[in-house]
Amino acid sequence: RYSKVIPGFLLLCTLNGAVTEGGIYFKNVNNCMSFKNTLTNQSYMKNDEKQVYECMCKLIPEVDPKKVQVF
Repeated sequence: RYSKVIPGFLLLCTLNGAVTEGGIYFKNVNNCMSFKNTLTNQSYMKNDEKQVYECMCKLIPEVDPKKVQVF
């Protein structure tokens, strides 16, 4: 029996160009974009070096909500 897949939007972020671990899936592009806009350009200092987040939302045509949590 097949699981029902849905389209989803994956929020991916980088920290100083390196991809952060994991991502967050959303059912709605507006929710994804809201988090993207909030997180992008946030920064903090670590070992006297500024760490900056850059985020994007990516359409994922087939997401299985039984395998990943979708908000």
